[in-house]
Amino acid sequence: MYDAVLVPTDGSDGSATAAEHAIDLAQRHDASLHALHVLETEQVVDQIPDFEDSSIYDRLADAGQQAVDDLRAQAEDAGIDAVTTAVEQGVPHEEVVAYVERHDIDIIVMATEGRTGPSRELIGSVTESVVRASPVPVLATKVGGES
Repeated sequence: MYDAVLVPTDGSDGSATAAEHAIDLAQRHDASLHALHVLETEQVVDQIPDFEDSSIYDRLADAGQQAVDDLRAQAEDAGIDAVTTAVEQGVPHEEVVAYVERHDIDIIVMATEGRTGPSRELIGSVTESVVRASPVPVLATKVGGES
């Protein structure tokens, strides 16, 4: 049913919960697993006057790379051989949907809230935007809970 599973990650507890579900789903369906982190660089540039310090970008990129590397290791420890990781720049929900279309993803597994915590009653704004725009099913996992 599912050949390719995507889990967007920001390194948060919510992303860790989503990763567990995504790994389980990939195992059950003998699917490949894709881990994606999106750098929100435009937001950083807009919020910091005279943004010139590339070290901030570098730290954000390093954190994103660490998040996908950690997820890769977790998936490989669970016996998933086909793991693809990516760190992209842009608007998170737009990049997630674009990734789905470029890589023939069958399902997205993501947390109801991420690094910024709960911002809405039910789900975070990025998750809500992905649910609305995604051409494939989205499994939204509750932090520390069941899907």
